[in-house]
Amino acid sequence: MANFFLDNKDLQFHLQHPLMRKIVALKERNYTLKDHHELAPQNFEDAMDNYRRVLEIAGEVCGEVIAPNAEGVDHEGPRVENDHVVYAEGTARNIDAITKAGLSGMTLPYEYDGLNFPLVCFVVANEMVARGDAGFENIWGLQDCAETLNEFASEELKRMFLPRVSAGETCAMDLTEPDAGSDLGAVMLKATYDEKSGRWLL
Repeated sequence: MANFFLDNKDLQFHLQHPLMRKIVALKERNYTLKDHHELAPQNFEDAMDNYRRVLEIAGEVCGEVIAPNAEGVDHEGPRVENDHVVYAEGTARNIDAITKAGLSGMTLPYEYDGLNFPLVCFVVANEMVARGDAGFENIWGLQDCAETLNEFASEELKRMFLPRVSAGETCAMDLTEPDAGSDLGAVMLKATYDEKSGRWLL
């Protein structure tokens, strides 16, 4: 059985970095989250055990499901039916497998049904998904769009959308300009809050 985590010592090495102790303590708020969330680790060792187990599962899904589906997905591709995108059968199987494995909402906080993992773990998982199917990585990896909502959205919007991402719904970003394309750093459009009208103007 192929496992894209267990067969890659470079990815495993990232979890052994000395800074992980500080990263985990910050992410888990010095392990005080365990008093409020069942999934929160008790200490550093518990957290690292959780990360390794989840990444092993991710490696298995990538090696056993995503990679074997890649060629078929390339041949079939997505299609539009009744103004909705329908994924290729292999893509739908990938989403189902990765969601059932609990790999959605990896970095989202516990209160939104996320795993509250540090970004290091998400990047390791993302690399394994890309190894299996780079096109699917672009779909699955966009769950990171939820980080923007988590950082800047109102509590109402967070409660509306973030649990859906954790449950496996896919995210998308649609942003373009004539001189920027999808280069977000080159976008010239700015939003300005108008005090008189109480609205944002573009």
